[in-house]
Amino acid sequence: MMYPVLMVAMVTLAACDSKPDSADAPAADTSHMMAAAPMTMAGMGMLPGMRAHLDSVAAMPPTQMAAMMPAHEGLVTRMMDAMGTDMRGKGMQPSPAWTALSDSVRQDLAEMPKLSGKGLTTSLQAHAARMQRMMVMHEGMMRM
Repeated sequence: MMYPVLMVAMVTLAACDSKPDSADAPAADTSHMMAAAPMTMAGMGMLPGMRAHLDSVAAMPPTQMAAMMPAHEGLVTRMMDAMGTDMRGKGMQPSPAWTALSDSVRQDLAEMPKLSGKGLTTSLQAHAARMQRMMVMHEGMMRM
């Protein structure tokens, strides 16, 4: 007879001592932590690598340039997408200058695979200059 009473007492004590379930606990207010958290800017993180890539490509002979065009296009596209994400994260709209420059870079990417030799070298040099301007412009916008 003592055994059932002891069991009930132990269960009752255990229930009284337990902490509330997380579902029963009030939700923590983390909005202040989100506001203070630094924004990750993927586009900004890609700039040093893109600069090195452009320097490397500029030193290639035209045959190597032509062979690496698909990889270059992918890298530039990812960087431009990341830059757009950075801008949206800061609530920015693209300026007319940004839009014109990005359109020119996209046009470069469409035209360069059709070129070879000196034409490709010349086009890639102009493209690299546009890319450099775009990166400088992006850095300036992200500092605002």
